[in-house]
Amino acid sequence: MRFSFALLFLTFLCTCVRAQTPTPDNYSQEKNSEKMMGITDRQTLDEMMFYVPGIGSSAPTDLLRQNIKSYMMPIRKAPNARMEWAYALTSALEYYYNLNNNYKENLSPDYLAMSLANQGTQPNMEDGLRFLATQGTVSAGIVSFGSVVIPGAVYSVPKVKISNFGYRFQRDTKDRNKIFEVKKALSRGNPVLVELATPAGFDRVQGGTYLPSGPNVETHFLTITGYDSDAETFELRGSFGRMWGDGGYVRLGFADFGKLANLGYVLIPAP
Repeated sequence: MRFSFALLFLTFLCTCVRAQTPTPDNYSQEKNSEKMMGITDRQTLDEMMFYVPGIGSSAPTDLLRQNIKSYMMPIRKAPNARMEWAYALTSALEYYYNLNNNYKENLSPDYLAMSLANQGTQPNMEDGLRFLATQGTVSAGIVSFGSVVIPGAVYSVPKVKISNFGYRFQRDTKDRNKIFEVKKALSRGNPVLVELATPAGFDRVQGGTYLPSGPNVETHFLTITGYDSDAETFELRGSFGRMWGDGGYVRLGFADFGKLANLGYVLIPAP
């Protein structure tokens, strides 16, 4: 009798413990894809960040300086400041897309901007990154530069997408860490998209070196294509046309970059 009572009590206790333990279904639910976009953990991003064979390298000379400008498509001019983010974003995506293609394809920044505007949002870089990961963009041959409408042909062509994107640095990142993270990405052959706070008149810069002066009153989106540790400069690609800077590019000192750069993104291209 005593043995039967003990066995009954043990069975009851185990049942209670099982009832309080979460079922596996609570953990097997797939997380919302929106929450998974935009990797902020640096170790995770380092593991997922693309390595471009033949461009990125751990050789000492490549760690000292790196530049992927020659692999980028020609400079294009955004029609207005509101389109800078879209032009910078598609130029970075073109870089990955054309690496393995014998032809050189222009991708449409206008499709990105119009698609997001049609969704009722004020488009920005982060919106564009999420849209590229979920929807993608199309060739500029389908939605040309300067288009004001999206043609029906976009629904019958494949989209160019990214798998994800990561924050190489954020606003509260220390200046020296911003510089380090950008150099790390470029040394592996990855362009870095940057949101830059600048004094007035940045879109009228002339010459190869930008020396900022005055209060930061403007925000611009550019692509970092190279660095030189000896000269302590980054090379940035703008969307202001070939008459801006030095053929569409400017060099910015590491110290000034650390102060002006707010956000830095890197794309994780689709397989």
